[in-house]
Amino acid sequence: MNSSPPHDPFSRTLAEWRVNPKPDPTFRPAVWQRIKQRSRETWAAYVRAHLVVWTVTGAAALVVAGWTGHSFARAKLDSSREQMVVSYLGNLDPRVMAKLRP
Repeated sequence: MNSSPPHDPFSRTLAEWRVNPKPDPTFRPAVWQRIKQRSRETWAAYVRAHLVVWTVTGAAALVVAGWTGHSFARAKLDSSREQMVVSYLGNLDPRVMAKLRP
């Protein structure tokens, strides 16, 4: 790799370029004014203003909870079914029970 500085004037200009913005004297008061306006907003007004976001979030939470519950129930059902089969076969023939136990 070549570690020498590039001879391109555009690259040199970009390397030396600095941004020095002028401070805005009304910035801090404007921020505090917006904070005060938001603090006067009621919870109901906030929810109404963000109804779509809360609806989608709630629906997604319900879907994830339902899918997770279904998965756990399915795993428990499979486990219970396997235990019932082993118990049933063991009651039918004790020799089978000896083979099923590790």
